[in-house]
Amino acid sequence: MFKQFIDKVEGADTFMITSFIIFMAFFVVVSLYLFVMDKNYLTKMQNLPLEDNQDDYKDVISI
Repeated sequence: MFKQFIDKVEGADTFMITSFIIFMAFFVVVSLYLFVMDKNYLTKMQNLPLEDNQDDYKDVISI
């Protein structure tokens, strides 16, 4: 199927190379962002679902 697409469409090889380069650039940028990210923020976000914050909801829930 892809061979027929490449044979029949003019410039398909350029499109595939361009899309691959865009994908790799995005992957590299996200990887670099994860390595540079603040570790304290990452730990805070990691523990957020486990914290017991019942005091935050006193105004919403009337007991």
